[in-house]
Amino acid sequence: MITNVLIETPRLILRTVTLEDVADVALSWNLDGDPITYQEAENQIMWMHENHKQIAPGKIFHLCLAIIDKATHQFIGWCGLDHRDPAKPFPVLFYLLKERYWGKGLATEATGALLDYAFRDLCLSRINSACAFENTASKRVMEKIGMRYSGLDEAGGHSFTYTQGEYFQGKKKSL
Repeated sequence: MITNVLIETPRLILRTVTLEDVADVALSWNLDGDPITYQEAENQIMWMHENHKQIAPGKIFHLCLAIIDKATHQFIGWCGLDHRDPAKPFPVLFYLLKERYWGKGLATEATGALLDYAFRDLCLSRINSACAFENTASKRVMEKIGMRYSGLDEAGGHSFTYTQGEYFQGKKKSL
């Protein structure tokens, strides 16, 4: 059971969302849309906490982490792993950053740290991800973190995968 996650990178903190984040969650739940109410945000945070309780080594349901800018302590987005869809055999990596933080390598930094946590601490065997065909920036993020391109998915977007073995083999090569 996982209750609190804290991952630090040179520029970011990835952490479990808390009730103290309710204002940020309300404003950022729909990064490109209208805010949700504080009550809805609180409900989402409680839902995240319940999901975290279902996580154990080798098993994940839904892990959603806040991405915090270390320099400003601002909430700048989300990242996580989702395995709620029984039709998908492996967890799916996701990430969203507020637009003003795009193009700075922050998505690559956050997702790279999340993959390390997923393979080392959660002992997951494989992680998949995908992005819309026209989203070349997200495609590039997945390439930079070492994910292997696996073609177009059923929606016509770019599909990627990464096994724990590939991840650790890549780490050995970089030493």
